[in-house]
Amino acid sequence: MKMRKMLAAAGVIAIACAGAASAAERLSLSTWGSPKHYQVAEFVPLFEEKLKEKSGGEFRLRSFEGGEMVKQQFVSSAVPQGTVDISLTTLDNWSGRIADVGILTTPLWNKSMEWTLDNLRPGSPIFEYFDARLREEGAMLIALFDIGPPVVSANFQVTGPESFEGKAIRVYSKGSGEVIQTLGAAPTIMGVGDVYSALQRGTVQGALGGLGGAVGLKHYEVTDVMFVPNGVMGTLIHAYVMNLERFEKLSPELQTALMEAAGEARDHMQQFAIDKLSTLLDVVRENGNEVVVVEPGSPLWQSFAKKLEPLSEAAKSAYSPEVQALVAAD
Repeated sequence: MKMRKMLAAAGVIAIACAGAASAAERLSLSTWGSPKHYQVAEFVPLFEEKLKEKSGGEFRLRSFEGGEMVKQQFVSSAVPQGTVDISLTTLDNWSGRIADVGILTTPLWNKSMEWTLDNLRPGSPIFEYFDARLREEGAMLIALFDIGPPVVSANFQVTGPESFEGKAIRVYSKGSGEVIQTLGAAPTIMGVGDVYSALQRGTVQGALGGLGGAVGLKHYEVTDVMFVPNGVMGTLIHAYVMNLERFEKLSPELQTALMEAAGEARDHMQQFAIDKLSTLLDVVRENGNEVVVVEPGSPLWQSFAKKLEPLSEAAKSAYSPEVQALVAAD
C-alpha cells in the first residue's frame, strides 16, 4: 500500500511537471540569408537567452535559419497569417501593403548607423509610426535596426552612374528596384539565397544587398568589384516582426519580457554591426575584389546624387507628409 501511494504521488508530480512544460509559451522564429550575418548570429542567441532570463523560463524559442521556414520575400504575408510567430524582415518588403516603408530605401533617408542606433528604438517616432502601420496588417515591430547602406557585388567596373546602364542587377524590394532602374539598369527581385548562383551564371551582372550578407555568403568568390555607395543610394532598415494576435495573447508580463529581450539583443547587434563594417570590406579586398567607396561629397557622390534626383523628387509626392517629416527630423 505504501509503495502504491508513493507511485501515485510520483505520477501526480510527473503530470504536474508535464503540465508546466506544456504551459510554456512556444515561439517560432524565422531568418533568411547567411546564418553568420550579424543580424542573425548576434541577435537570435542573445534574444533567446534574454527571453528565458526575463520570463523565468516561460518562453521556448525554436528558430529556423536560411529561409527554411519563410523566404525573405514572403515574410509580409507569412507573419500576418501566423505561419511563423517572429521573423527577420527587410522593412521595404512590406511596401506592397504599407507604401510609406519605401521611403527608407530612397536617397531621402540619409541617417547614419550611429543615429539609428539611438533613434529606432521602441518609443521613438519612427519606430512607433511603422509599428502602427504594421499593426494594421496583423503584425508588429519587436526590433527595428540599420544594417548599413547597401553595397553592389558586381562583375563590371563602376566609375559613375553610367556604369549601371543596361546591366541586370539583383534587388531585394520594390523600393531598391526603383533606385537601380533610375540608374538605367534592369532590376531583378530575388531572395538572398539565390544571389550567389545568379552572379556565378551571369543571370545578373551585379547584386544590391547588405555588406554583411555579401561577405557571409561569399559573393566575392563570383565577382570582381564591390561598390560601396555609402548611403547615396539609400540604406537598409531591417526588423524583427511578430504576429500581432500571437503577441496579444501573451500576458502583460510576458509581453514586457519579450520586448525587453528584443531591445537588448537589437542594441547589441547594431553596435556589433557598426564596429564590424570596416573589417568586412577588408575581407572583400583580401579575397581579390576591387573595393570602390563613394566618399560623401566627392565628385562620384555628386554624380550619383544628381542621377537620382528625379527619384528623390518623385519620393516627395509618393510618401505621406507625416513620414517625410519623420525622416527629415534630426
